[in-house]
Amino acid sequence: MMNAAVEELPILLQKAREISVLQMRNTLVTHDLTEQQWRVIRATFESGELNAQDLARKSAILGPSLSRILNRLEEDGILNRKVSAADQRELNISLTAKGKRLHNKVLPTLSTQFDELGKQIGSAKLEQLSNLLNHVIKLM
Repeated sequence: MMNAAVEELPILLQKAREISVLQMRNTLVTHDLTEQQWRVIRATFESGELNAQDLARKSAILGPSLSRILNRLEEDGILNRKVSAADQRELNISLTAKGKRLHNKVLPTLSTQFDELGKQIGSAKLEQLSNLLNHVIKLM
């Protein structure tokens, strides 16, 4: 028989995720971005340049979805894709100047929203939650 708390965990995680990103989605829509597109922009901004596999891992987006997102962001002039000089099978992804400007325009609002959420949760609880979630991720 399955432990009720373990069985409920995926539902609780999904509800917590939805609540935590609700304001973020409202901000992103004003910039014609999806949450997944923002995760790609943010991960690319933080890394400078990275390959598609690393980007998928950092942004927590599966390959097929990532391909569609990269196509859209490249069409919009937000990122560049180029074949790696070291390995012709590998694509390196980086933000264009337009992509960096977009990141810098959106980030302050999102940072304020996440700071407010952090204050509501409390720093001790937020750290505890983060540690627990990282523990669960490492188990899988």
